Amino acid sequence: MYKKIHFSNNLIMINYIEYREKLAVAFKGSKDIMALDTTALGRAAVLCYIDGMTDKELIDRNVIEPLKKCDINFALRQSERFNSTIKNIDCIDITSIMQDDNNCNLTNYYDSTDINSNGEQNENDSKGNCLIREQNCVEINETRAITADLLNKIIYISDPIIVCESFEEMINRIASGDIGLMIDGAESFFVLSLRDYKIRGITEPPVSTVLRGPREGFVEDMKVNMTMLRRRFRTPDLVFDLMQIGKYSGTQIAIAYIDGVADNGVVEKIKSRISEINCDGIIDSSYIARYIEDNKHSLFNQVGTAEKPDIIAGKLLEGRVAIICDGSPTVITLPFVLFEHFQASEDYYTKSYRASATRILRVIAMIIAISLPAAYVALQEFQYHMFPLKLLVVIMNSLQGVPLTPTIEMIVLLLVFEILNEASVRMPRYVGTALSIVGAIVLGESAVSAGLLSVPTLLVTAMSTIGLYCVPDEVDAGSILRILFVAVAGVLGIFGLILAVFALFGYMVGLRNYGTSYMAPFAPMLPLDMQDGVTKKNLIDMKKRPFSIPTINRVRAK
Repeated sequence: MYKKIHFSNNLIMINYIEYREKLAVAFKGSKDIMALDTTALGRAAVLCYIDGMTDKELIDRNVIEPLKKCDINFALRQSERFNSTIKNIDCIDITSIMQDDNNCNLTNYYDSTDINSNGEQNENDSKGNCLIREQNCVEINETRAITADLLNKIIYISDPIIVCESFEEMINRIASGDIGLMIDGAESFFVLSLRDYKIRGITEPPVSTVLRGPREGFVEDMKVNMTMLRRRFRTPDLVFDLMQIGKYSGTQIAIAYIDGVADNGVVEKIKSRISEINCDGIIDSSYIARYIEDNKHSLFNQVGTAEKPDIIAGKLLEGRVAIICDGSPTVITLPFVLFEHFQASEDYYTKSYRASATRILRVIAMIIAISLPAAYVALQEFQYHMFPLKLLVVIMNSLQGVPLTPTIEMIVLLLVFEILNEASVRMPRYVGTALSIVGAIVLGESAVSAGLLSVPTLLVTAMSTIGLYCVPDEVDAGSILRILFVAVAGVLGIFGLILAVFALFGYMVGLRNYGTSYMAPFAPMLPLDMQDGVTKKNLIDMKKRPFSIPTINRVRAK
């Protein structure tokens, strides 16, 4: 004896045939889109995924097999529904699922007083255990509501099934690497996550090598990068807000910050600017940086960048916000100040006096890189009497037979170095190294021997280039500035160079982004922030977070 089960049906049911045709049209016949027709709970169904982005073995074992297993049991049960006994049926516990299903009205069910799991009469079982623990003992008909909760307890996957209310939403998730599931008569579209694609292994970034400290670097997978940060913050206060931007790329973006440390106004401003991005695609985090900078046409970078999780973790602890872009190993941080480029992660793993001396050397190297070629040209063109006598004699002897003016000679040599650098970067690693050596030695020696260039000019350019690469993050701006300064010095002399330097500082002092001055802690002057500026104090003495960075919690140590 049994009773029927009645279910509510308030939503429009999916027509399998109609949406199966729409699925074929949606992906324009792309050959990497796999559409597998199957059955689920006795109904026609289709699984759709991108070949190469999902784990096929898990799909077969944990998705298709359970769904088909339910179907087989259902067919067996249909044929023996009115028999007094049930024998040798492989059961799947679905009655408990249906009890929790809010979309179903379980007004009737199979009673254990009539039949138990062994097919025998059992008057002693309590009504709390009265439902037979298998799907096949339940009458499933066209009005049966198939919900995500029902599928979650049938399919063996760790991530919960996502419900999509529209066909377009499911298509977008399939394009992102998930699996779409359409079941005939279901009220929603379902999405399963079984992503499995090859990514680069975690290695030390080539531009952030250290002698002491962590060596792991970010990769191109956003989830892996989020995990590396989560490992360093065993607290629920680390928050990741997810966004998706790009009309065609649909790039996933994660905004990371520490709740209770980061300023809420800064976080909301960053989210607002990212949400306003309207473009075809975001390929790298540098795309986002160009959109969210306050001064979009500035020569200088206004966002911090890092490829190591320990650097990002330290910046988050200071109150900054990190932006992780799927497909990019570079994480950007905001707000940003100039002197972050003169800091290195290794500074925090060594003694403070060593870190301070290294930072001072970086500042001196950058000053030499930008101003030395221009100063040499200005003195040689207009104020040559300012050279010491012996040095002046050496310079004058080396200039004999050189056909170019000092200004043109210096600009040409700087451009040659830029060309060599570009060639060495674009060529294969070992060929690029050989090219740099050959270019620097053979070309330089040949040019001097031929009388086209002077030795002092070659030496000044080499010193400038070496100093420039002491601060890798400022190479782009420094390369342009030193050529501009040479041009100004060649026209206006040393006084023109001084005016150019003052104009540059005036421009940099006026830069602000997200409430932070670009030249902090020197403009404005913040004495407490000097403890981690050009010089660095002992770590145990830095009890306050930087005042140049907006934060709602200034104390970081007691």
